[in-house]
Formats: sequence, structure tokens, C-alpha cells
Amino acid sequence: MASRIELVIDNEQVEISHGVFPDGAVWLKVAGKLPSFALHMRVRVAAMRDMNDFMLLAQLVDAVRHVTDIAVSHLELAWLPWARQDRHMVAGDSFALKVFADQLNTLNFDKVYILDPHSDAAAAAIKNCVVIAQESGLMQSETLRRAIGKSELMLVAPDAGALKKIHSVAKASGAQSYAILTKERDVATGNLTGFALVAGDVAGKDVLIVDDLCDAGGTFIGSAQVLRDAGARSVSLYVTHGVFSKGVEHLLNNGIDAIYTTTSFTSPELADPRVELIDINTIFRA
Repeated sequence: MASRIELVIDNEQVEISHGVFPDGAVWLKVAGKLPSFALHMRVRVAAMRDMNDFMLLAQLVDAVRHVTDIAVSHLELAWLPWARQDRHMVAGDSFALKVFADQLNTLNFDKVYILDPHSDAAAAAIKNCVVIAQESGLMQSETLRRAIGKSELMLVAPDAGALKKIHSVAKASGAQSYAILTKERDVATGNLTGFALVAGDVAGKDVLIVDDLCDAGGTFIGSAQVLRDAGARSVSLYVTHGVFSKGVEHLLNNGIDAIYTTTSFTSPELADPRVELIDINTIFRA
């Protein structure tokens, strides 16, 4: 499935079409009428997965600028691909985020708005980057905003790397406290071990694990087990970016009671009564 891409020029959405040639190369065409001059071009891309999806973005920018003189260009990148490869981790690997950022920078956007990137490396590598914080997505859920504000849900940081963000979420939502988990990851294999609750009393409480992304879900399944062993009554999950490579059922059948995520990567058509989708339109508009 290709990325979801939208073009807006001077507050008017412009129709585009795209597909794949028989040889596998992607193509894109602006089907709507383009003006000779415009004050503002806004491009939004969700679920960018690979360099074919980047090529669609690059072709769109080229097609518009070939016809229209644009005063200001903004990109809203809901999901940042390669965000997890934010440094050289082991001998022989690549700093893939920087490789991608170097390509993105050639498009010369005046601002690149990125929703909850995995680390600060994104803002350092991408020119004119504006980070939309994790709490900006979570707080668009009325369910979560109300439950956390009324102390009906206790926030949980899944590891030390999430502490800075969970502190900001707690401040924005009015949470009085949060629990902290820890784990160990083998950077060479990705294997997870050593799940433990290191701070916070979760006994008898409904808890919400908060993180930036979920891929296969091993972190959250392991975390849920630790939280339940510590007496948690229920375990829910908020992730800004739901990749869910093993499906949401893999999580919901292994200790997670409910999932909250944005449509930055997850399809807006995902239908499950235990999953609440937060529309990225509301986030970028806010």
C-alpha cells in the first residue's frame, strides 16, 4: 500500500493521481488545475514506507513547481520513515535516518512538520524541522484526556528512553504521577529481556502505556505482563504511530485491553471496537 499523500495550494485541495508502471517504477500526476503563482503549498504525507513513497513526494513537488511559482512550501510528515535508525548502532550498519534526511532536504521545504519523531536526531538531520510533540496527538483523544485528567488512568513509561516524553504528557494532561518500566534490548538482534517495574504503584489501577511507536509489539506485551503481575487492573496502550506489523490482534490477545493510536501510519479504515483512531487532521489543524 502506497503512502497517503495530499496537496493543498492556497487552502484549496488539489486532486492528484499516482500508480506504478509495469517495471515497478512509481508515477504521479497532478490532475487538478494549478495556478501560475501561489502563496502557500502544503503537502501532507502519511504512512510513507519506502523510497518509492519518497519518489511520489518528490515527483509531486517537481510537478507543482514546474507550473506554479510557490512563495512558501510546507510539508506535514505524519510518519517519519527510518526514524529508529537514528545513529550507527553496530559495525557495518548505516545511519539510515540521515541518509533519508539528506534526500528529503533536497526538496527545500520552508518547514517540515513531523509528528512525534522517535528521537531528537530527526530535528538535527532534517532542515527546517518543526516537531509536533507526543502529547499533541494523545490530547486529541477526548477519552484519554478525560480519563487521565480525572486520574482514572495512570500513565506508564515503557523504558528510560520514554521518560522525557512521558513527563511532557503528564504535564499536558494533568496527571499527578506515572510509573516507569525498564527493559534490555540487544541492538544486534533486537531481542528484548529484563522487563521490570522500577517506579510507581500500579496495584488496582487502570494503566496506559505511552510511547511513540509500536511495530510488532514485543515491548508492550512484555510490559503488560509485568504490570499485571504488579496488580494492574487493566492495561491500555497509546502509541502515536501504529505500525502493528503483526496486527492489533497480536497485542489485544496478549495482555493489552485497548489501543489508542493516530492515523499517521495506521489505516483510517481499521475497524476494531478496542482500537480508537485519532485523525491526524485534528492534530495538524491544532
